[in-house]
Amino acid sequence: MKRRLHIALLLLAMLLGVRAQEQHYRIWFTDKGESACSLDRPEQFLSPRALEHRQKYGIAIDSTDLPVSPFRLQQLSEQGARILATSKWLNTATIALTDTTRLSDIAQLPFVSRFDRLGSPVQPTGLIIVKPRKKRVEAEPLSFYGEAAQQIALHNGERLHQAGFRGEGMTIAVIDGGFLNADRNPQFDPDHIVGVHDFIDETMDFRNGDSHGSEVLSTLLVNDSNQFIGTAPQASYWLLRSEDTATEYPTEEDYWAAALEYADSVGVDVVTSSLGYSRFDDSRYDHTWDDLDGHTTFISQAAARGVEKGLLIVVSAGNERINEWQKITFPADVAGVLSVGAISANRQPAYFSGAGPTADGRVKPDVVAIGAPAAIIDSEGNLQWQNGTSFSAPIMAGLTACLWQALPQLSAREIISLIQQNSSQYLAPDSLLGYGIPDFYAAYRQGAAIETAHTTAAPLQLSYREGGPVISVKALPAGEESLDLCIYNPGGSLVQRHRLTEGETLDLTGLNPGIYFLSARGRQFCWTQKIRRL
Repeated sequence: MKRRLHIALLLLAMLLGVRAQEQHYRIWFTDKGESACSLDRPEQFLSPRALEHRQKYGIAIDSTDLPVSPFRLQQLSEQGARILATSKWLNTATIALTDTTRLSDIAQLPFVSRFDRLGSPVQPTGLIIVKPRKKRVEAEPLSFYGEAAQQIALHNGERLHQAGFRGEGMTIAVIDGGFLNADRNPQFDPDHIVGVHDFIDETMDFRNGDSHGSEVLSTLLVNDSNQFIGTAPQASYWLLRSEDTATEYPTEEDYWAAALEYADSVGVDVVTSSLGYSRFDDSRYDHTWDDLDGHTTFISQAAARGVEKGLLIVVSAGNERINEWQKITFPADVAGVLSVGAISANRQPAYFSGAGPTADGRVKPDVVAIGAPAAIIDSEGNLQWQNGTSFSAPIMAGLTACLWQALPQLSAREIISLIQQNSSQYLAPDSLLGYGIPDFYAAYRQGAAIETAHTTAAPLQLSYREGGPVISVKALPAGEESLDLCIYNPGGSLVQRHRLTEGETLDLTGLNPGIYFLSARGRQFCWTQKIRRL
């Protein structure tokens, strides 16, 4: 027995040694070539739910949806390549080679257009994983939502839930780095987890995997009125692992792209991912700020294609503002992707939340949610508090799914536009909060034509006295007790914030001379006015 164990360990060590010497490459194909599937039979590669989604929103099925040719993959394998991932949308195969001299033969294959070097990810030995410090805070008296109350109420999400929209009929894919105990977490309803897939290993390891994905999932799925309720507790979930948490190499972008394509093929509505990339273990592969244009990096190209396919993709803005990078990470730069930054409970930008804009001048992040810290349920079912856009993004994704449930006639792009329009600084976005804090109930009312959110019927009266402007609060709409008034400079930076009640007057003569934007928001209205302080 000991001899067999010794031999097994030796073989394992040899295998790990071989894997450690592998070089990864992304192979780009010239065209789709001979396929095992046919566009005339899309049911071969898209699920009934995916086909229904395409038909409902008028999204064509074309050659980019055809799987990569298995005949080409076979030829790559015959050249010594180990297939790591494929992308049908971008027409690539990601491979590992131990004998790198075979690369020249692969490059000469008639269907190969070019290749990218992705480095050699090596799993470090004796790895010590330091997890983020968990912070407990003194909680306010609990509501029905438990400790998650504030991060839902900030967006009027409880009113969307009360209107009957809690995610029923919606499917959300969570793309992350591991889902420790997700199959047995006492706070997770297993009936709402409809599928799992691991794009790095053959099977999902729920016993030894990373816990990050489970914590992300908790902000969406948990439905315990005594302690915690997520933002979409009645939705169905796919758990997709694409991140190798022991290393950081470009290959993970390829795994992510494969996971996104898989999510599309099984017919999910919303994808949420708290993974983002900018710098790697080997600095030769680092991205640059100039790449933040929404279409340069591989992961952003994949996300952009997902937007074209009708997916509603929500991603974290990244936690890089405290590091040299500072900016949002990829694929948060993609137009049509809802990228989410983090704020504290007092609505201030989190010190770590990645900043925009994009390299081509677009507003990013799009919106913000609580993430400094956010309430989560850990892999053992315990309440914790964690910092990160990793949690503000899924909080936003769950409410977004509920909004789309309420307004199924709208496309993913229209839902995102509606969210932006009903955010706190829509007319004066900045590089930290983007369009600001969304009000999902206002978005619902606007989208359902119950009430137009941006109205010229202002609840405020603007007048000028000697020395400067004065704001008076007129009669508020029924059900409104107060309004939130924000004052921004032309660059989109918040100058002042006030909570005003009916009949109250605010003297703005103390403002420095210049032009300002006033943005007033209640539960049922949003009003913006430009003023000049002489």
